[in-house]
Amino acid sequence: MSTTLSQNSSSQYHEAPELFAAVIADSLPPVSERLPDNPQVIKPFNKIGKYGDELRFGLSGQGNMDPIRAWGNMGLVQHDFDSNFTKIIPHVAESFEVNEDNTVFTFHLRKGMKWSDGTLFTADDVEFAVNDILLNKDLQPLAQVWSAGGQSVKFHKIDQLTFTFSFIEPYSEFLHVLADRRYLHPTLYQKAYCSRAHPDYNPNLDAELKANNLNDWRDYLRALSGDPRAVGTRWENPDRPTLEAWKIVAPYKGGSTMVVLERNPYFWQVDTDGNQLPYINKLIGIVYGDPEGMLLGAIGGNNDLGFSIFGTPVNRPLLAKTAGRHGSELYPATAIGGTSLLFQLNLTHKDPELRKLFNEKDFRVALSIGLDRQEIIETALFGDGVPWNNAPFEDSPMYHERYATENLQFDKNEANRLLDKLGLTKRNSDGIRLLPSGRPVHFIVESTNRPPERIDQLEMMIQQWRRNLGLDIRANITVSSLMLSRTNNNDHDAAIWVDFASWMPGRFPTSMVPLEFDSRWGIDWVNWYKSDGKRGEEPPNHIKERFLLYEKSRGAPNLEARKKYYHQIAEIAADQFETFGISKNTTNYGLKKIALKNVHPSNPSSNQYPLSLQKPWSFFWDTETGNRPDI
Repeated sequence: MSTTLSQNSSSQYHEAPELFAAVIADSLPPVSERLPDNPQVIKPFNKIGKYGDELRFGLSGQGNMDPIRAWGNMGLVQHDFDSNFTKIIPHVAESFEVNEDNTVFTFHLRKGMKWSDGTLFTADDVEFAVNDILLNKDLQPLAQVWSAGGQSVKFHKIDQLTFTFSFIEPYSEFLHVLADRRYLHPTLYQKAYCSRAHPDYNPNLDAELKANNLNDWRDYLRALSGDPRAVGTRWENPDRPTLEAWKIVAPYKGGSTMVVLERNPYFWQVDTDGNQLPYINKLIGIVYGDPEGMLLGAIGGNNDLGFSIFGTPVNRPLLAKTAGRHGSELYPATAIGGTSLLFQLNLTHKDPELRKLFNEKDFRVALSIGLDRQEIIETALFGDGVPWNNAPFEDSPMYHERYATENLQFDKNEANRLLDKLGLTKRNSDGIRLLPSGRPVHFIVESTNRPPERIDQLEMMIQQWRRNLGLDIRANITVSSLMLSRTNNNDHDAAIWVDFASWMPGRFPTSMVPLEFDSRWGIDWVNWYKSDGKRGEEPPNHIKERFLLYEKSRGAPNLEARKKYYHQIAEIAADQFETFGISKNTTNYGLKKIALKNVHPSNPSSNQYPLSLQKPWSFFWDTETGNRPDI
């Protein structure tokens, strides 16, 4: 979508009428002074758009971050939508180079590029974000993705527009890290604004903290600038300078019923005719109490584009039936891999007896083959699915058949034989198998309260385990924040989640290697890995071997080399069989207004490739008036 200005376009840039009026009123500099010397040029997907009006989308409660950040992820680089996400292309950075051994990454910024407050964006801002925020040990622990060979990234400023990131060993995957929505630190922190909350820059910080009723400068920094990994905080402060296409004016915080973002007059992209983007004036995020409320808003015509939470299989018939009532059409979110439900026993459980049982491979296999997945798919997923573990699909270059399909066939007799072999032969009066201590085989599976078909799958699994195997398994269904608190603290027995495994660069294979807290099957091993052995629990050798293979994969020079390492990991993981899935992820459907143009025919249903990769600042309303349809 990035290109050059068309031959027929005027050398003069154009802007939205509202901004031109502000220029005439002398309250805003001319557009040529607001844009960088060489703005990024975007070729719209359908055609050159029209300026005007607003776009409405839904948010489910106060912690639903993905729908809002989909409109403005601004990294130095990004995945290229037009190459099916196989390439990394410049974004905020004008260009970049990588040395031959993938240890030094050099970036060049756009001369004259500005933040939303009109101040220049330079290498000083990136240096502050990296050295004073990201690598600051007084802030939260550094994520492993910013290190290679056991040492953190080194930042070097060459001049105001040029800088490098360097590592002590090859790290070809680093560009994919910089494209990830979770690791946008280099482009989020304006030094002039954020340094007021930093003790190294503000000698009067104590007084400022007192004036803001705060005791800790770190809380002040987060209040001013947010955190890319913290739910919602990036959109709580309207004064925060941004590089995004729209800037927050009505914040997303506790009690909000509506979030409003307005056009950034200093946005640094234009279309091929020289029109400054975005076309749409304003974004309106409607905050619903829950996914059901969000669904009602969608079928009532109140959302112009959305598919993240309510567009699940159970809701598809209703969406299809109501799509035409408000000028909408079904909008597909295509699955790229993975499973609709990933089941994980806690292999680092605090209870010794449950830990011993969970670490028996035969127990995990019995749980898996004791499930009639076809019955679950037919009932909870309306027949739309194929039994599958958390693996890439057959059409992926990373496909691994054994890991994807192992232990999925329903075999009640074999499952019971395995449980008997483990010594779980005695039962209580309710028919529940007993542990050697005499306790029932009882544990709880943690789950979020959305989406409904995931809960339906879990409830059917629990019923089948009791009926087929004599196991007393229950569910604890709660909001995601409480579930994550329990699992991150290793206070859980088991947990379910959804995963869109692709094993492509930039993603963690967390169901095979305990790298991040998504690996709820080995939280204490995650802590050990992330702390270089200072915390958590030392894992067994087969886990250590996978850590080493994963580290090697990060420096793999190409996809084929990466595949070699990942398939070695997959063979070990298949041998151990720590986690399993239920069904393939399937295409979900949301709703899109037909008059909204420059939207691709579909979007992947994975946060790895969010809506922002379509450059939604090029979306526009294609109606006679150029405005949003009157509904």
